[in-house]
This record gives sequence, C-alpha cells and structure tokens, in this order.
Amino acid sequence: MKKLFIAALLFVGIVSFAQDINQKPARDQKEKLTPEQRNEKHLQKLTTELSLDKKQQDQVKQLLAERSAKAEKFRDAKKDSKVKPTAEEREAFKKQMETEKAANDAKMKAILNTDQYTKWTALKKEHKGGHKGKRDMKSPQERDQAHLQKLTTELNLNADQQKQVGELLSDRSTKMAMLKKSRKEAGTAPTAAEKDALKKQMKEDRKATDAKMKAILNAEQYKEWAVIQKTHQDKMKDHRKDKM
Repeated sequence: MKKLFIAALLFVGIVSFAQDINQKPARDQKEKLTPEQRNEKHLQKLTTELSLDKKQQDQVKQLLAERSAKAEKFRDAKKDSKVKPTAEEREAFKKQMETEKAANDAKMKAILNTDQYTKWTALKKEHKGGHKGKRDMKSPQERDQAHLQKLTTELNLNADQQKQVGELLSDRSTKMAMLKKSRKEAGTAPTAAEKDALKKQMKEDRKATDAKMKAILNAEQYKEWAVIQKTHQDKMKDHRKDKM
C-alpha cells in the first residue's frame, strides 16, 4: 500500500505535466460555453448525425435540459458542502450515476427509431474509447517525443532547452512505469488520509515542475508556459462540469 501511495503521488504530478505541454494554441482559444449553449451544440450534432425530425429534436432538447439542471443542482450541493464525502457516499454516488445513465439510455431509446438508436449507441462507444485507443497506439517514448515537438514549436525551444525538457519527459515516463508496477503489485485503493496527502502532494509536484520549467525557459517562454497551464486547468474544470 505504501508503495502504491508514493507512486500515485508521483503519477499525479507527471500526468499534470504531460497534459500541460500537450495543449495546442488553437484548442486553448476555444470560447467558454454556457450550459444552454453546450446543450444547443450537442443537439445540433445529434440532429445532423441521427437525422432527428422536429419532434425528436424537441424531446432530446428537453432531455438535455433536464440533465443540465441535475448537474447544476449537484454542483450547488457540492459547493455548499464543507465535508468531504465518505467512501460509502462515493460508492452510492457511483451507483446513482450508473442509474442515471441507464435512465437516459432508456429515454433516448424511446425517442429514437431502431436505426437512430443503433447509431447513437455507436457514437457513445466511439466517444468513450476513441481517445484511449489513440493513446495506446504510441509507446511512452513516442508520446514523449510528440510532447517535446509540440512544446518546441509552442515555446520555440533551442537545442539545449529541448535536451533538458526531454530529460524531464524521460523522468516522467520512468515514474509512470513505477506507478503501474506498484498498482499491479498492491491491488488495493488508498485510504481517505492517503488521498488527502495525495491532494497536497499534487500542489507540491506542480510547483516543482513549474520551478524546473522556469529554470529552463527564458522570461517570455515561461510566460507562455504559465498561460498554457492556466488554460489547461480551466479546460479541465469545464470538462468535469460537462461530465456531470
């Protein structure tokens, strides 16, 4: 368990680092959408891909609005609560999510015809596994090289900077391998106290990575690096909201 926890601490920091350098300027400039705008965009996508008629559009629109309302209610409750959920509460929430997904699936099945429902199911599966499949196609070394190339382009790194950042990426891959090995050997989840310590360690890991990058980059490059980090954090927050 101790080995698993230590490895998990390392993993959080290095994943954050990997994600930070993997952002493209074009994606960073995406406008933030309100829940209503996201629902409308989702509806338009489904209308096009499933050929929804007017009645179906109205029904799906109502379904998306209900989901957004529930997500907003959950966020408000979570925001007002000052007590962290227990393991039992988290497990209950997980089951509730599964129930909500099943209910949503049943409603969509009632709205769509057989052909549309088959396509909708395929879309969900593709969305869920598409990105994972792309990541799995590359080895850790290939991913590191791709990250380095992106960062070289975004920050205009010179040869010496590329070498130093490349070493950071190599160190990240080594730590990830340690995590996978520890998780495989332990096979148990961390306790609540360990999770709290993990959260604190996350902040320390981010500061450590930031300090290393600040030592490698010049003032202008570091400023751009900070923007990339901030945009990524905001993007992840919005992504978590969309998942609710």
